[in-house]
Amino acid sequence: MKQNSVWLKAQTLKLQVSKNILPGFDIGFDKRIPKDVEEELRSFVKWIENNYRIPITLWVDFEYKHYLIRRDGKRVGYIFYWEDFATYPVFNNKENIPQIRLPARTEHSTIEEILSSFIEAITDYYAWLCNEISEGYKINENDVEEILQAYLQYRG
Repeated sequence: MKQNSVWLKAQTLKLQVSKNILPGFDIGFDKRIPKDVEEELRSFVKWIENNYRIPITLWVDFEYKHYLIRRDGKRVGYIFYWEDFATYPVFNNKENIPQIRLPARTEHSTIEEILSSFIEAITDYYAWLCNEISEGYKINENDVEEILQAYLQYRG
């Protein structure tokens, strides 16, 4: 992974985080998501938490859908909601914690495609932490593929 990767930058950020904001993921699953898909996503979340720093709670809602639709009508593999913060890097309001909505149906998508969308969403979270989301911001697809391959190798 390149030195300028937001994944690497976010690991060393010095942040001021209120005690009422916990590190790690806070995940929820639609009850219709098959147990094997839920177990794979839980395994991935645990792997990320064991290998990368998630300094501010990241809420993730896995939905039983093939895709989500943004406000502009475009079909997407995830939606990342965030609040801009007044003072960087002070995080003291639970209401401003980022949230990801991610579709998790495997009839038309492989688990690897769902994981790639999840990795892209986590990349957005890290870019948000690094205060790098701007007009020209684009996800580095090489970072996404590196993380996916590392997880698949771990999983065996």
